[in-house]
Amino acid sequence: MTDTQQAKADQLMNAQIAWIIAQLDKKTLTKIVREEVDHAFKAAKTLTLNDVVSVDTVKATARRYAIEMEISGAIPELIGEIADRLYNHPGHDKNSFEDLISDQEVAELLDVALEMKALRQRLISEIGGSPLTLNLISDMLYRGIQGFINQGTNMAGSIPGASSLLKLGKSAVSKAAPGLEKSAETSIKKYIAHNTRGIIRQSEKRLEKTIESGEFRQAVLEFWDEIKEEKVASLRRYVTRDELEDAMVAGLEAWKQFRATRYFGNLLDAGVDFFFQKYGDTSLEKLVKEMGVTRKMVSDEIMHYAPQAIDALNEKGLIEAALRRRLTPFWHADSTLALL
Repeated sequence: MTDTQQAKADQLMNAQIAWIIAQLDKKTLTKIVREEVDHAFKAAKTLTLNDVVSVDTVKATARRYAIEMEISGAIPELIGEIADRLYNHPGHDKNSFEDLISDQEVAELLDVALEMKALRQRLISEIGGSPLTLNLISDMLYRGIQGFINQGTNMAGSIPGASSLLKLGKSAVSKAAPGLEKSAETSIKKYIAHNTRGIIRQSEKRLEKTIESGEFRQAVLEFWDEIKEEKVASLRRYVTRDELEDAMVAGLEAWKQFRATRYFGNLLDAGVDFFFQKYGDTSLEKLVKEMGVTRKMVSDEIMHYAPQAIDALNEKGLIEAALRRRLTPFWHADSTLALL
């Protein structure tokens, strides 16, 4: 290697770097991007998904990001800040519910939900047969009866002598049969609980008939008509900012637990397997088209981001530095210098 060869190599490398950087101005870059995207789509006709990537490779990537990637401790704090921004966003005061979803979409979603007959019947049956539901309704009925009796007692107080007579009667019963009042309360509650099961079953049947007849659907749509003009901010009456944050954090924790289960991993693998069974032998061009991606979309997105990024990198000399790192070994190689 002589100094002349080295100097000529450096001159050629400098010229090459200058030429590449000159290609990065917006007008030239737009032409290059369109040409290369066209070439890429033409090449995609000759390649299938199985040609360029294996199902096991995709599974490994999916598991790495969906299951194995550690969730940063900063995420809960970020969720709190996002919750605050979402809760206090001024758009809630400007937009009503009907701005977000149309009457037709509400009706369609409702119809889809009501058409799930088996799930609907199971939910109604489980809720109606729940001990919690039974106890709640029994207690409500008992308190209603108790309130009715107390109201009668209060009304009797307005009749001269009636109040004293009731007190005397109550006292006489207590002395004659201690514990009778408590026993009566228990008996009444048992009676109510026993009959409540039948009442609930009848209510389930009536609710099912209401749904089948379309009355329930109409009632829901009427409720929608009543609230659709309200602003989204009205939800703040029912959910506080802290409750929203708690719900988001709880959702994150639930996701962390769920993604660690073997069940989720199996679902992930099954999804990837199905995708490759369906598209493995499909050309990349056809696959991209089926995903709704066009050449113009790819070109437009590249040009949406690339010019600003390139200008920033070029201004700081980072593009030239990167090119020199990659090209210097070639231009200083003995095999290259021998050609000069």
